[in-house]
Order: sequence, then structure tokens, then C-alpha cells
Amino acid sequence: MLVEMILPTDDKPGAKEAKVADYVDFVVFSAQEFEPSLQRDWQDGLVFLDRESRKQFGKVFRMASMAERENLLTGISLPERNPRAHDEGYAFFRLVKNMTVEGFYTSRIGLMDVLDYQGMNYMSEFPGCTHPEHQH
Repeated sequence: MLVEMILPTDDKPGAKEAKVADYVDFVVFSAQEFEPSLQRDWQDGLVFLDRESRKQFGKVFRMASMAERENLLTGISLPERNPRAHDEGYAFFRLVKNMTVEGFYTSRIGLMDVLDYQGMNYMSEFPGCTHPEHQH
């Protein structure tokens, strides 16, 4: 649910189609041996979301409406848009967002279908930057 809120489906596939939640589950589960702090960060972050959701909406995060969940995530992401802002949940928001983006753009859907990666094709000439302001 979280990853689908970060990278929703629109005219292109999103986190759901790329199975980013499965990727996150795998990485967090696998972190037990090599990076147990990642598991703690996720556990603490999910507890935080439930606590804030109960405080704001009277129900745990997963039971909140989509608008309520979006409202909560928008609030904790505020430091991303306003460097002077602070939110206790911002570090968890960044973790979720970073793992979502990583999972999506390393998936076949993200890499090939969305970015149109063609593989290691040989280019006889590199066209360089096409922005007019960078042309000499």
C-alpha cells in the first residue's frame, strides 16, 4: 500500500505492476543478517504511521481512507518541500520513497517499459545533450 502511494499507476505502470512491495518485503526480510537496523527502521516507521493515524483519524493506517493516508504522508513528507520544516516521520518517508524508487527502476517494468532501456546497444555516435541552452 505504501509503495503504491509513492509511485501510483497512471498512464504508465506503477509500483503495483512492478511488484515493488514484494521487493521491499524481500529486502527488509533479508536485512536480518546484514543490516538489522533496516528491519528496526521499518518496524518503527510502521508503528509511527499507526500511532499518527490513530491520533489524527482514530484508526490504524491501513484502515484509514485513501484521503486520510495521503494527508498523513503529505504531512510527514513536508521537509522534502520545505527545508525548515521538521517531522518525526520524515526519515521513514525517505526510506519508503528511496526503496520504492530503487525497486521500481530496477524491475523489468521500470527499466524497460517505463525508461525504455534497450540494453547494451552499440552507438556509432553519441548525440550528446539536445537541450538548446547546451548547444554551442
